[in-house]
Amino acid sequence: MIKLKYLLPILCASALASAAFAAAPTYACGLTGKKMKTCCCEKQKNGKLLCKNTGKTIEKCCCTTK
Repeated sequence: MIKLKYLLPILCASALASAAFAAAPTYACGLTGKKMKTCCCEKQKNGKLLCKNTGKTIEKCCCTTK
């Protein structure tokens, strides 16, 4: 029978490992469908956004998180 004092550190380590993978979101460009680690929209001086993948100026961010 496994004692709780041996099982508890294993459970804590697995919970921390799964939280580390969940902390990094994946973004998908709504215009191209390309997946990336950071958002592809860049804010311009006029308040609009520029999609780096297409070069188009847009009103609202085109990225979605996965």
